[in-house]
Amino acid sequence: MPFLQLDHVNLHYEHQGAGDIPIIFLHGNFGSWHYWQPYLQNLPEGYCGYAPDFRGCGDSEATNTGYDIKTLSNDILTFANELQIEKFHLVGHSLGGAVAQELAGNAPERIITLTLVAPAPAEGLVSLAKVNVSDSFFSAKNIFQFIGKIGIKKKLLTASFKKSMPGLINQSAYLKIIIGDAIKMDIKAFEGFLTTLKNWNGNHLLSKFSFPVLIMHGELDSVIPLQPLLNMQQKITDCRFHTFRNIGHTPQLEHPKAFNKLLTAFIHGHDVEAITGKQLQPPLGLFNKLK
Repeated sequence: MPFLQLDHVNLHYEHQGAGDIPIIFLHGNFGSWHYWQPYLQNLPEGYCGYAPDFRGCGDSEATNTGYDIKTLSNDILTFANELQIEKFHLVGHSLGGAVAQELAGNAPERIITLTLVAPAPAEGLVSLAKVNVSDSFFSAKNIFQFIGKIGIKKKLLTASFKKSMPGLINQSAYLKIIIGDAIKMDIKAFEGFLTTLKNWNGNHLLSKFSFPVLIMHGELDSVIPLQPLLNMQQKITDCRFHTFRNIGHTPQLEHPKAFNKLLTAFIHGHDVEAITGKQLQPPLGLFNKLK
């Protein structure tokens, strides 16, 4: 469990692989490096993976401030600098997708490829526009008080994750891990992430993407709508798009074999469209159990 002390935060990260080509993975809200575990355990030859926990998440330090997307992006860029990672493939999921866009747009010379997995869209999350972060029911204080008892919290998180990540219904090991990650997240991170996702807009960054981009979307994703991601694709010069059928918000966990195959093909520079098809769909039995 390596840690890296930056100027204002101590970050925990996972490192796998002995190759020379680095991939940096950024998790989403309520998450940690565990969301990338299936890929880290199956890295292609010649690659190494780095999966840091954002501040306030996983085993990283919880700071009083710094939970906005710009600061999180600076954390990751500093992380890369400290580890002397000059150029790298960047993969971001959900909130981590917004952080990845911020980093890639401000330091495009560092990025080899960018993969956005069910990312917060560049135009922002319209669904959060009317949420009053500070004093509504959705404030961190109110929600954490409401689900303060660990048993209630687990039940609510389990129900929420099963709805947004239906492919995990029959993967109890992964479901248990991500519920544990969500429970560990600091209350300051909870409120900070909600605030930054409500206010962040990255449309101005898309024109700076001078590298290949892949956007992944789950057909059953109840968190990130499809149309804003398609809008992003139209604004990026070199962008591929793939929708996973019968999969929700976390294709990397719900159907890891398909995700791994697609991501590996993309970072190798292969034709993504040529490998998509029936082999990238979840087993039919899984879909039947979700009905």
